[in-house]
Amino acid sequence: MSNSPSTPFMEKVSGAVSGALSDALDRQSPSLAAAKKYQERFLSKNRINSNCRVYISDEMFDLLNRMVAAVGKNRASVGNYVTEIVREHVERNRESINAIYFTNTRPLF
Repeated sequence: MSNSPSTPFMEKVSGAVSGALSDALDRQSPSLAAAKKYQERFLSKNRINSNCRVYISDEMFDLLNRMVAAVGKNRASVGNYVTEIVREHVERNRESINAIYFTNTRPLF
């Protein structure tokens, strides 16, 4: 006998129960809820295998590599993790970055 739901009704019920259970657990443990959101945001299922290079210290790479392997469950890469961190940083600081950029650049002509 299979444990998976076999009808659309059972799939809806199963989804509702698991969703409610997840919500209840999130309320009971805010730190676990925050960790889950962090994992979903920064350690998604994307892997970056491009040939672009950014240099970071060996110590930082080792730390990130261990963390991504453990927390990302091999679904993410260090490159993807760093990309998501930088993306969020740029989004949060867009106005300041633009102001600094325009202050430090001159028109070509």
